[in-house]
Amino acid sequence: MISQEMKILGLIGYPLKHSISFILHNFAFKQLKIPAIYLNIPIPLENIYKALEGLKYLPFYGLNVTIPYKELVTSYVDEISPLAQKVKAVNTITIKEGKWYGDNTDVPGFIKTLEDLELSKDVSYLVLGAGGAGRAIGFSLAEYGAQKIYITNRTKEKGENLIKDLKYYYPHLKLEFIPWEEKENFSEDSFVIINTTSLGLDGKTSPFKIDKFSKNKICFVYDIIYNPYKTPLIIQAENLKIPWKNGLDMLIYQGIFAWKNWFGIMPPFDLLKKEGEKYLCDF
Repeated sequence: MISQEMKILGLIGYPLKHSISFILHNFAFKQLKIPAIYLNIPIPLENIYKALEGLKYLPFYGLNVTIPYKELVTSYVDEISPLAQKVKAVNTITIKEGKWYGDNTDVPGFIKTLEDLELSKDVSYLVLGAGGAGRAIGFSLAEYGAQKIYITNRTKEKGENLIKDLKYYYPHLKLEFIPWEEKENFSEDSFVIINTTSLGLDGKTSPFKIDKFSKNKICFVYDIIYNPYKTPLIIQAENLKIPWKNGLDMLIYQGIFAWKNWFGIMPPFDLLKKEGEKYLCDF
């Protein structure tokens, strides 16, 4: 039963069948004895504008935003953090006295995973996708200190816009757009692939043909999808004995930073990681 004291939070996106955010947040609420509940709120694209208007009249305490609405909601928040304004994408909304405050916790969340992995800043980074998640990853890499970032995207305009925005803030960074149909012709000597697209959520589709490259060319594969735990892209990497990582750690870290905005505290990473792996690996 939801009491009047219960804080209601949720995730906006579509589809949300893959999302385990509600599992992790509700688990953490229970462990830390916080009177709150977290809901998945799947909203089809044709309803998103009316839904966003309606949500502003409901008693939500905070919201997360995922594919494909991270860019769209920037125009619906009442105030936006400097970081989210810079990235042009919002994934965390804090609600106070009816006002929506938009922030981007994907960036610090992804940077934390890069720091944990201690990935080299001297290799090239090939980012697949330039949507809300792709923008966050691009800015994360720049903040992390990567020297060379290449962006490829199915829509040329979005990819080139991300390059333009990154160049504005990081003029000394080497940046280049690679047309989507030419991405497998990438010729850098050593590079990291980061998939930020939704290709792989179905467990069947891969956004990149890794087997066209030698193991020495691709030094790491990072797919920010976490469900399935091993996407077709990651399975390719594993078969070729290329080190890889999925998006579970990023999911947890961005959620931890969202908690800092909402509650002023940060739940323990290890507790959430164990619960996330238990769920994903059991199913």
